[in-house]
Amino acid sequence: MLGLGGYGYQEYYKKQVLRKIDHAFAGGLFSSLEEAALAQYGDAEHMFRIARPEQGLVDGIISGNTRGNYFLLFGEKGTGKSSMLLASMQKVDGEGVAMFEAHSDNEVFRLRLGKALDYEYHEDYIGGLFSVKGPRDATPLLDIERALNKLEKIALQRRNASHGRRPLVLIISNIHHISDDVDGQRLLDLLQQRAELWAASGLVTLVFTSDKYRTTEALRLHATRMQLLNVQDVPRDVAVEALRRYRAETRGESMPSSLLDEIYSRVGGRLIFLDQVARSKNMLETVQSICQREQRWLLSQCWILGRDIDDEAEHQQDYCAAAMTLAQALVSMENNNPTPSSLPRIPLHKVQELMTRADFIPRLDQQNIIAIDADGMVRADSMPMQNAFRAICSQPGFDAHLEATNERLDELESLGRTTELTVKDLVGGEYELSSRHGDGFVIRRR
Repeated sequence: MLGLGGYGYQEYYKKQVLRKIDHAFAGGLFSSLEEAALAQYGDAEHMFRIARPEQGLVDGIISGNTRGNYFLLFGEKGTGKSSMLLASMQKVDGEGVAMFEAHSDNEVFRLRLGKALDYEYHEDYIGGLFSVKGPRDATPLLDIERALNKLEKIALQRRNASHGRRPLVLIISNIHHISDDVDGQRLLDLLQQRAELWAASGLVTLVFTSDKYRTTEALRLHATRMQLLNVQDVPRDVAVEALRRYRAETRGESMPSSLLDEIYSRVGGRLIFLDQVARSKNMLETVQSICQREQRWLLSQCWILGRDIDDEAEHQQDYCAAAMTLAQALVSMENNNPTPSSLPRIPLHKVQELMTRADFIPRLDQQNIIAIDADGMVRADSMPMQNAFRAICSQPGFDAHLEATNERLDELESLGRTTELTVKDLVGGEYELSSRHGDGFVIRRR
């Protein structure tokens, strides 16, 4: 009887696991992460929103009408990637959609995936009371694989039931948080393999978001069904009109075009900055605060020390000098930029040539100082950052300061390559020193 009871419980538990995952995709039910993200859309009347041209495509993805591919929404922080996804989720009331945020620790990633799918990895399994052996202890990757297997079963059941052929949608936001090491690459490979398989079968549509170029490079290596959606800053006319409309509706103000043009020229079309400016009482003060904050961040991370660099700071100043050299090049391109409202761009390979280093570029991208778009073009991370580049590079004596820094770094590098040889006990003529035709000296013992 005990064995029969244990077997019955095990079968019941397996069905409960699938039922809970299916329930996680029911309409009107959101995880705590989704609830927190959607909370910002509660007061729709006072929201600052800009209708993006990509919103229609995102709506089609989340509603399940666009299938046969998986998607990477790529763009800098604050361009509106998550906002578009959340707006689309709200339109379908969360039906058939689950969402969670990536993490650098695979264990945390495993837990977040389980929470989004309402799958507990047998943590609530009590089969041990009936001496029924539970699943063996597994690594995070194996647990993630098991969770995705369960999700696939639910997708198949839904296809065969009355739900029709609409695929489920799983959103993994900010996949650039996945660590850039062997474990992180294995996790990314696992997710991409599932994404390719599910896209071909139409069972599940995976949607990734990222604002770092390295994840785009990693996914492109094995992508056959991936569509990349490059989310960029909104253009001047759209941003200016949205600001004018919002201030008129919420404050009854009539904003002059000259003021709105000045705001755009200083903060650009980045939604996160436009939202802060639109909500503020004094728009110009907020603009000034944003620009000063970006400039302070740049100086704290990349300022050069000039002629008096200590030898212990050589590596750090190599990075700073390379960053300032790139900033100087971007500023010099502004005069030849045919569209002043867009940021000057340099191809990635030319930036590597300019900096004579390739390993500094991902770090600058990680620190939100530069941005690399999906086409491999490098530019300032935002309009305020480009303004910071211009303000710093136009300071009196900056060129000489940068040149002095580079000269000092060359000296330190030369010293690091120089070996000092000290020969003792030369008294008594025991050693003979001879020249090798300008190629050095030879010391022989008589």
